[in-house]
This record gives sequence, structure tokens and C-alpha cells, in this order.
Amino acid sequence: MDKVKIAIVGCGRISNMNVPGYLEHPNCEVYAVCDPVEERAAAQARKWGIKPLIYTDYQQVLSDPNVDAVEILTPVHMHAEQAIAGLEADKHVSSQKPMCNSVAEADRIIAAADKASTYYRVTENFVFYPPIVKAKELIDSGAIGDPLLVRIHTTRGGSVVNLQLPDQTETADPALAAGGAVFGDGVHKFAAAMKWVGDIEKVFGIVLRPGESGVGGRRRRTEAPVTAMWKFKNTDCLGVLDESFGSEMAIRSTYGHSDNYFEIHGSKGAIHVTRCTGEIMDLPPVLLITGTETIPYDVPHDWLEGFKASSRHFIDSITGDRQPDLDARFAKKTIQVALAIYKAAETEAAVDVESFVA
Repeated sequence: MDKVKIAIVGCGRISNMNVPGYLEHPNCEVYAVCDPVEERAAAQARKWGIKPLIYTDYQQVLSDPNVDAVEILTPVHMHAEQAIAGLEADKHVSSQKPMCNSVAEADRIIAAADKASTYYRVTENFVFYPPIVKAKELIDSGAIGDPLLVRIHTTRGGSVVNLQLPDQTETADPALAAGGAVFGDGVHKFAAAMKWVGDIEKVFGIVLRPGESGVGGRRRRTEAPVTAMWKFKNTDCLGVLDESFGSEMAIRSTYGHSDNYFEIHGSKGAIHVTRCTGEIMDLPPVLLITGTETIPYDVPHDWLEGFKASSRHFIDSITGDRQPDLDARFAKKTIQVALAIYKAAETEAAVDVESFVA
């Protein structure tokens, strides 16, 4: 296939991040956009400077023989059925994270992907973000020796300075998602950590839920503060995820209401990755710390670049006839980690990730 005709399914706020990479790709045409609100789809098409077909029903997309691939940007409770239907309609499927709401749904998607003649992947911008890619290169090169600890911190602010995207004033009912930030956002972090070090074996966690937050006027399930810890499989390396919500804190962020900071500590040194979503730290995006010197790497760090790279990867994989990252089995592991953390917090005991099926 020389040129991929893709349909964008869901024209909410996140489409502003996922679609630019498709628009820029020489081997891709945004052939159709689909949203139950026709004017929203039409408005996004005008914003992107394109004249695609406008559909208001996903079945219209699947029935169109000219559509090669779909990018599913709908609420998480819709992902499983839409992904499976797309695969059964012989479309390549890219689905917004999390892949679905349960391990059982993930297994159904895996079964559909295994039977399909097309490819399925979960859209993942963190793994393709240049500073996170650079960190993996440094780890793989042995720059910090054997990884011993991965720490991922997220700060959510009560207000934002420099926000350029339109703010999201409403979201899907939180009750329709399997969790809050640990689930919906955490899968990004678990994916990056597993790409760096390997699969996660068991988790511990404390998750506080103070209730609904009105950050930026948005309705969302607040989970903060949070601390989760895990052991990576087949290695003496641990991971820690912690989250905080500064209700009176203003943060610099072009694209969202949070900022993320990664540390990877090893036997020979450490890597720090900053500027993930926000820009609250006046530091280079990547720092290699050897103990005697600090080496900065000024790689591209516009947060949009991870989304663009992810979109390019999907199209390149289709035209190259190869399975794109993140495949269904890997994506299943990310939701297993998130759901296992909730279970660990509930039971106040370690939970084995691979055996978690609830």
C-alpha cells in the first residue's frame, strides 16, 4: 500500500494532538472524519484545512471501502467494540489509550487482532517523545549501567499558563472508565517504563481519591496524592510512580494541566527527563548524570512531537507491512498494571500483574 486513507473517529480535544502527524505524512490522506456531532467534525476539518468526508456514525466509516485505517479517539468505554468492529471490517486500527476498560475486553481485542489480516495498535505518544526516546538510547548504550530504579512524578496544577489548545470543558462520564489518572494517564508511564526496562512483575500502591476536581472547569476523577511501586520482571530494578495535585499551583504547559518528570537511576549514573507535557522546570529535556558531571541533551521537546512521531509510525508500519508499536499484548500489560495498582491500594498488599484478570 503506497498511500493510507485514514478516518479520524472522534473529533474532541485530543484530535488536535493526534491528527497533525497524519496531515503531514506524504503517504497518508485524512480521507474521513467521524463524530456524532456533525458540526464538530466539520469544524475540525476546516481547522485542519482539509475537505474529507464527514460521517456521524462509525458504521458509515466501516462500510466505506475506501477507508484503509481508523484512528479511534473516542471515550475508553467505546474502544473495545469499535476496535473489534474495525478489525472485522478489514481496517487497520489505531486506538486511543487506554485500550479498553478490562482484561477481558483486552483479550477480546487480542483475539480479533490475531484473526485479522490488518494491524491493530494503541496510540502512544510518550514512547515516541524524543526525550524519552533519547533516554532509551542512553540506557541501551550502557551509559548508566544496569537500571536499578525508575521514578515517574506527575504534578497537576490548579491553573495553567501558556495553554494553547482549547480547554476541555466536558468529558465522558468518569463512571464509564475503569479508573482515573492512574488508569487513563498511568498507562503512558507504564508503557515508557516497560520499554526502558521490561515487563512489570508485581505492584504495591496507595491511591487517594478526594473526589471530583474542577481543574480548568473540567469534570474528572481526581486521584492524588498517589504512590505506586513495582518490581520489574527478571531484574533487580524497581519503579515508583507518584502524583500530586497542586490546587493553588499555576504551571506552564502548552498542551495540558500537568507536567511529568522521569528519573532512571543505574549502577553507573542517572538520566533525568523533563518537559513531558508541561514546562515547569527550567532544565534541558534530558540530563545524563555520571556523578562527576552533568551532560545535557537538547533534543526536540515540543510535546506535540511525540504524537506526530506516533502517527508517522502507524502509517510507516502499514505501508511497510509490519506490526506497529504498541501491539495488543503489550497494551494489555499497561492496563493490567493500572488495575493491579487499584487492587493493591484496596487490599494493602502486593498484586501480581500477569495473574490479574479482574
